[in-house]
Amino acid sequence: MRISNGIKCGMLTLLMLCFVLFAFGQTDKFASRIYFPGGIGLNIPSGDEQLSVRPGFSVITGVEYRPKYTNAIFFRFNYDALSNKYKSLPYQVPTNVIRGKLNADFFMLGVGYRRAISSKAAVYILGQPGISSSGYSSVSINSNGYSIMNVSAYHPAGKAAFGFEYYIVPHFALVAEPGYYHLFSGHGGFIINPNYVLYNIGFTTTLF
Repeated sequence: MRISNGIKCGMLTLLMLCFVLFAFGQTDKFASRIYFPGGIGLNIPSGDEQLSVRPGFSVITGVEYRPKYTNAIFFRFNYDALSNKYKSLPYQVPTNVIRGKLNADFFMLGVGYRRAISSKAAVYILGQPGISSSGYSSVSINSNGYSIMNVSAYHPAGKAAFGFEYYIVPHFALVAEPGYYHLFSGHGGFIINPNYVLYNIGFTTTLF
């Protein structure tokens, strides 16, 4: 299976962040403030009448720094990967593949606020600006026949999310997180799908 450039970049960024945080996190006090949230779920696309985009899968990963355990702001970097199948009318969108797969990778950095609602549960809100990389296929004809190209388009993006956490132990929690993504046109040209609503479940934990 071929790994897209967006996924490679996201994995590299997360590895670099983990390395830096590990270097600074040799003290237990600092390490206990670094969390690694992750989850999987369903994404529902909307906002483009020229496409029939089916609901697809989502995978969210992140690195979070908490200055305080709860009842305080926190900072989070996310690399989120979305995948959907689509059907389009010919020449209505910047690909001549009528039925294909649309991949969207989000690199987001922002701030949130977490509030404890009991000794084991907390809720949070999160806002993140960032960049989206959308990938799709395009077919061209040449002297040797047909060739399939992988095309990527980059756009400014924003994410808003709300989360519920249930702590099994103080530094491990089960998480449910609905979220909303919006892509802005900027100078990136045509946006195949501008909006996504996500419903994810997962966990968050520290390394130590």
